[in-house]
Amino acid sequence: MSYLYNTTSEAFDEQLETRHLHLRPYQEGDERDFMRLLQENMGHLSPAFSGRMARVRVLDDARMQVQQLRTDWENRRIFDFGVWQKEDNHYIGDIALKNLDRSIPKAELGLYFTAWPATRQLAQEALEEVIRFAFGPLGMNKVYLRCTNANESYGSLAESSGFVKEGVLRCDYRGADSDELLDLSYYGITRQDFEQAQQQQEKASSTALA
Repeated sequence: MSYLYNTTSEAFDEQLETRHLHLRPYQEGDERDFMRLLQENMGHLSPAFSGRMARVRVLDDARMQVQQLRTDWENRRIFDFGVWQKEDNHYIGDIALKNLDRSIPKAELGLYFTAWPATRQLAQEALEEVIRFAFGPLGMNKVYLRCTNANESYGSLAESSGFVKEGVLRCDYRGADSDELLDLSYYGITRQDFEQAQQQQEKASSTALA
C-alpha cells in the first residue's frame, strides 16, 4: 500500500505559526541546529529517538538527514516540522506526523524538545497546532502517540491536548542501541474528539463575550 497522498505542494500551507512559534519543514542550512539539539539532549532522546541519534554523528550526517526529511515531506511520507521561537529564531524542537496509514487515514505523532520540561508550554503550543494541521488540511481521522516509560511525560502532554490513553502494549518496542524490550503506552485522538473540543472552546468563547 502506498503511503503517498494525492496532494500537491499548493494544497496546504507548509508554514505554521502560533503565538510564540514558527513551524516549518526542514531545509538546507538547518543541519547545524538539527545536530546541536540532538547532541545537547541525548540523555532525553533515548530510547525513542535512538535511531535518529545513531544516524547523525557528524555534520554531514545531519545534512543528509535534513535532506531526507525534506524529500519525505515532498513525497508526502512524513510531515516533519522543525520548531523555532519567533522572538529570537531559536530552534527548540521537532514534531512530526509519520507512519501514515491512508486506509483510515491516521498518523503517528513523534516529538522532542530541548531543555525539557522547561519548554513544555511551548511544546504544547506546537502540538496543538500540528493537531489542527492533521485534522484540517491533511484530513486525518486519528492521530496517535506511543511512549516508553522514559518519555511518559510526552504522554501527559498529549493528554493535556486532548489525547486519550488507550492502553499499554507490553514488550512492544526495542531501541536501536538495546536488546531490552520495552512497554509502550498508546495515546490517541480522533477527529470526533478534536471537533468536540473545538465546539466546546467556541461555546466557552461565546459565553465569555456575552
